[in-house]
Parts: sequence; C-alpha cells; structure tokens
Amino acid sequence: MFGLKGSDVQNSEHCLLKNVGISEFNKQHLRLASYAVEFSQLVEELATREPENKDWRQVDALFSRISRFVATHFREEEELMRVHAYPDYAAHKVLHEKFAKQLAEVQSQINSRNIKFKGKLTDMLWGWLYHHINEVDYEYRDFFMEKGIK
Repeated sequence: MFGLKGSDVQNSEHCLLKNVGISEFNKQHLRLASYAVEFSQLVEELATREPENKDWRQVDALFSRISRFVATHFREEEELMRVHAYPDYAAHKVLHEKFAKQLAEVQSQINSRNIKFKGKLTDMLWGWLYHHINEVDYEYRDFFMEKGIK
C-alpha cells in the first residue's frame, strides 16, 4: 500500500513517504503509516455512531500500540543522531518532544472518553507522516549516507 519516494526507487510518484536513507527507519515510517490507516478506518467506523465499550477498548489498544511504537522509533532515531553528532539533533529532539506531548493530550481525551480525540489524532498522524518524515527526517539522509549508514 505504501512505498518510499526517492531517486533510487522506481515508479515512486504515487508514494507517500520519502526514502530517508536508513532502511530500518524507512520500515518504521511505513509501520507508522499503517497505524495511521488503521486509525483512520476506525475513525470512519465511529463517524456515524457513538462509541460503545468494545469500540473504546479497540481505541485504547490501537493508541497504546501507536504510542509505544512512536516512543521506540524516536529513541532509536535520536540515539543514532546523538552517536554520530548529527548537527540538527537538538532541534530534531524538540520536535519529537512536541509530538509526544500532543500524543499525551490525545491520551487524556481518550482516557476521559472524549470523542473529540478522533480528528485530532488523525490529523496529527497524517501531518507527522507527511511533513516530519518527508521534510525534517529527509534532511538527515545525506548526513548519514556520507557516514555509510544505510
């Protein structure tokens, strides 16, 4: 369903995500995209009715998976940046912290069973995928490639 944009990927014009040059991070970005699709489908199901207890359990489980995955991904990305003295590490870390704070706000809405979380989390996930990965993460591609990290 998803592929990576990049000069080394053929027929990639239809793809959502750019190739950031690090295979493991590309895989993680695709996994986050799959979570965004799963969440969008869940939101679509709940658009026409009030969530029941089983729906909230599904929301809780999916949000938990997303939160754990994001934390792991951020930790791995930041560690690589720190170890290799990536020049924009501090600014990149601040963006990660901002996103984590936004996730905590959504978690609070979910915990209080406030249905308003739906649009906010959907917008956050897709915005993060498109902007952060394709613009901010893409900036480290050349830096790590010069260091031989793929």
